[in-house]
Amino acid sequence: MDPFSWCPEGGVPLNTLILLGIVALLAFIAPFFAKKLKLPIVVGEILFGVIVGIAIKLLSYADVNIDLSDHTVDVLSTLGFIMLMFMIGLENDFGDLKTLRRSEKIGTGLVIISSFLISLLAVFIMGLPMIVGLILGGVSVAVVIPVLKEMGLRNTRFGFRIMLLAQIADVVAIILISLVAASIAGWVALIYMIIIPIFFLMAFWIMDSLIWHKPRFMSKIFNPTDDSEMGVRAALAIMLIFYGLATFIGLEAILGAFLCGILFSAIFKEREIIIKRLMPIGFGFLIPIFFITQGLEVNIMEIVHPYSLFLIVIFTLITVFSKVVPLMLARYFKHTWSDVSGSMLLGANLSVIVAGVRLGEEAGLLDEHLSSVLILYGVISCILFPILFRKLQKKYMETLIQNVDEDTEEI
Repeated sequence: MDPFSWCPEGGVPLNTLILLGIVALLAFIAPFFAKKLKLPIVVGEILFGVIVGIAIKLLSYADVNIDLSDHTVDVLSTLGFIMLMFMIGLENDFGDLKTLRRSEKIGTGLVIISSFLISLLAVFIMGLPMIVGLILGGVSVAVVIPVLKEMGLRNTRFGFRIMLLAQIADVVAIILISLVAASIAGWVALIYMIIIPIFFLMAFWIMDSLIWHKPRFMSKIFNPTDDSEMGVRAALAIMLIFYGLATFIGLEAILGAFLCGILFSAIFKEREIIIKRLMPIGFGFLIPIFFITQGLEVNIMEIVHPYSLFLIVIFTLITVFSKVVPLMLARYFKHTWSDVSGSMLLGANLSVIVAGVRLGEEAGLLDEHLSSVLILYGVISCILFPILFRKLQKKYMETLIQNVDEDTEEI
């Protein structure tokens, strides 16, 4: 009898307790090592998951079998995925679009469209599924914003434009990936995909009316001094309702949570308060479980293969080309080194890859090998591209200072 399958009467199986303990321990120690190595925390969580997954697979050769497909962990991982999509939607603030001139709005749209078209064309030539091109066209806002803050560029015009491009590409990628995954279910799912935005607009109108007609009630819900956390309860309730609705009508369920996050971001001025209140339960508990389990599921033995390494190199080249060319052609990005560095930062892509892989697997569009390669590429992109961004941005600043010094000497 396998000792890990032992379960006390009416209790929790030993395998579940061990796996929960491993995931909890990794979630605790991953941030320390990630910060030490100057990596995004989510990258550290997936890397730890990959490393421990390899160790568990090696233990199986010594007849120590720990089942990674545990129902309890799967439920927590799914809740983490829902929370991640909600937080991604919530963190997108498109109010700044109003400050752009018409030409800048058109330029932003053309940059994003061009990026996706280049990615799609490249994967089509490679004979890969279309969903791979959409995944590579995405951007990880969770990586872009911290790097811009670290470089002191968050509040500059350049930083604003890069962040705006990242947010829009993030939203477009999730919606397009959901559309492609839904198309596998037939025309009925696509019709529902049209109905969802209508429902979204209705919900927007209802909640906006509540704010207008019941300002006191809404201010109580999002009162930062409220010990009963009514704002958190309202956000979680609406998030799960949207998720349940999408599941009920047969759509990609995470689209419901994602749209719910956008809904909250668009309506409530107290968005920052909600984000701050949800951070502990989201990024402190559920979301790390999701990222670690994604790492545990990566089959590293399938990746250590010449074709897999070839795909990672190709994905990197596609990302560089699809991000550099549109930005270099955009007129309102004026400085060459700044253009290149900005495009490098937009190459960091993990949250969209993880979401796309999950949806692609569920729809039968991605096999285990391609999914593992994409996850590993996502981790590499979040290490490689921020480093390139820092180096190129420093190069740009050095060139700028040198030009100023030369102008000063001439005077």
